[in-house]
Amino acid sequence: MEIFKLLRKDEKMLYLMFIGMVMFLFIFIPFLRFKMVGSDHTINAYPSLSAVCGLLLGPIYGFLAIFLVDLTYFILNPKAFYFGIYSLIPPILSVIAAGALCEGKWKYSALILIVGLILFYSTDVGREVFYHPFLTILALILILLLRDKVSKMLFSKNFEEVVVGATVLSFSSVMVDHLYGSILGIVYLHIPAKDYIAVIPEFIKERIIMTIIGAFFVILMIETSKCFLKNAKELRGKLLRSYIDEEVKYRSTQTSNINRELLEKYNVRIPSEDEQKEILKSIVEVMIVNNKKGED
Repeated sequence: MEIFKLLRKDEKMLYLMFIGMVMFLFIFIPFLRFKMVGSDHTINAYPSLSAVCGLLLGPIYGFLAIFLVDLTYFILNPKAFYFGIYSLIPPILSVIAAGALCEGKWKYSALILIVGLILFYSTDVGREVFYHPFLTILALILILLLRDKVSKMLFSKNFEEVVVGATVLSFSSVMVDHLYGSILGIVYLHIPAKDYIAVIPEFIKERIIMTIIGAFFVILMIETSKCFLKNAKELRGKLLRSYIDEEVKYRSTQTSNINRELLEKYNVRIPSEDEQKEILKSIVEVMIVNNKKGED
């Protein structure tokens, strides 16, 4: 199950995660900088944090967190934002794409990339260096192929699947940021095509580093949360109740097309929602016990 989506249902937990992520962003953003092509500016590795921000807070609260941090930095030091206020667009879209992908809403992530590619190729520079966003196209292909499997891999018991899911998530969010940054470079700074050609080897290295950093933070967050939940009985119980409530509500919507007359004819009764919750609760408790025995 999507642990962090359920955690966000608890207001106190959501508040703690939001404040914690905002503080983490403030601390990390000034570090690890790269030289920007065609300009005296430097770019930092904040795209590495888009994946873990989207994972922890989801697309909506993740957007609010990155917007709050970037807006504060913009007010304090506007000269550091080489696209002006438009500099907020790439990180915001990156976090939204990551958050959506974590929740299995892969279509939104794919749409953000598709729209960005259309905008890129609508420019003269984009058409001239048509091969420049090849890593972005690769990210889009991965999303279209894996779809909601990315979310399932992130929360899999198999560590190798977690690593693959985290890498795809980090790579996709990093490339969203790169794509929209490239578009702003063309439109806002008028960076010529020759500079985009010259920077290809450098940006490949930068984005690989950012992807690795982002994947590391995602894996660390997932494994830490698993360890934490194993030792937090009260919180674990609350998460299970929330998960069961969602599951029962979903199943109830699937029974609307059932032939009631046929059920009455064969004396078949659908359990009430409360009965379904009790049944699921018993099943989950048995699964937890068996899982602990397996670990021992």
